[in-house]
Amino acid sequence: MNSIYIIGGIYRMEKIIISNANDAERKWDSNLDWGVFKQSDPDGKPKHSFEFQRSTISAPFSTGGKLEVYFYTIPPGKSNYPYHYHTANEEIFCIMSGQGTLRTPEGEKIVSEGDVIVMPANENGAHRLTNTSNAPLVYLEVKTSVTPEICVDPDSEKVTLIAPPKFWAKAYKIDSDVDYLDGEGCSE
Repeated sequence: MNSIYIIGGIYRMEKIIISNANDAERKWDSNLDWGVFKQSDPDGKPKHSFEFQRSTISAPFSTGGKLEVYFYTIPPGKSNYPYHYHTANEEIFCIMSGQGTLRTPEGEKIVSEGDVIVMPANENGAHRLTNTSNAPLVYLEVKTSVTPEICVDPDSEKVTLIAPPKFWAKAYKIDSDVDYLDGEGCSE
């Protein structure tokens, strides 16, 4: 197990992590608690087009580092997440095998083995990766790990707040509005 040191309030990773994409266990990541990925119909079939397996290689909650590194596998006909962009974290996808379509603000782009995609932390980095082939799409994701983070889903007009200390996420409709002092017991 990697040791984590706290120096001046900053987590610091102690050891180098080496992982092989071919040997990495792909599973539902226990730190993901997104109910949408667990929704199914009465027959147990997913009610959505988002499905993946993810293997955590490095993440601050497990290694103390400042980067998140994952191997993803997307089955044919599925997408990794809804179309979204991050406001705090940049992402890099390196397509290791398979082929897919990357939706961006500039339109759809075909991506395949060897392609490296770098997404900025703003609306120009909006993306959704869909496996359009008959074989699994495997990619490596590397991203910065800044919290709190706000993700914006332009199609569904939602924002998701992601905050520590664990992977906590809560989604809201953009047009919902609550007065800042609502529920604070303030009198006029």
